[in-house]
Amino acid sequence: MKKLLLAALVLPIFIKAEPWVDYELSDQVTEMTVVTVKPGYKDDYLMGIKKTWVDACSIQKELGHIVSCSVYSAETAGTDPNVFLTITYADLAAMGPNKKRYKEFNDAWRKKISETDQDNIAGGYGDIREIVDLVVLRKVNFK
Repeated sequence: MKKLLLAALVLPIFIKAEPWVDYELSDQVTEMTVVTVKPGYKDDYLMGIKKTWVDACSIQKELGHIVSCSVYSAETAGTDPNVFLTITYADLAAMGPNKKRYKEFNDAWRKKISETDQDNIAGGYGDIREIVDLVVLRKVNFK
């Protein structure tokens, strides 16, 4: 019985996966911003990003610049980080700088919120949150 258990534990070490045979990576990429919001401020932060980050994402989606965006909140007490912001792009190229997309977005964004209002809302973020990481993820599709 011990030999069978040992074989089951060691076997995965010798299995070799091969890209495009056993799995492939999605063209889409997701940028995730990992945030720690100070205790007692999560609701304030979420309502602030609703008026800034979430609304900006909605405009980018309407313009076809991004595939989607989401906000996740860790619900386990005492969890740090506790807010995760994701933006999914069609591919890496869609993440890159682009003058036309920038102008398109900026024109639409300024119709939604003034620079002063944006500064008033987002200006306090530094006091209540810390961005602890930014990662770019690619989904693994197993065959």
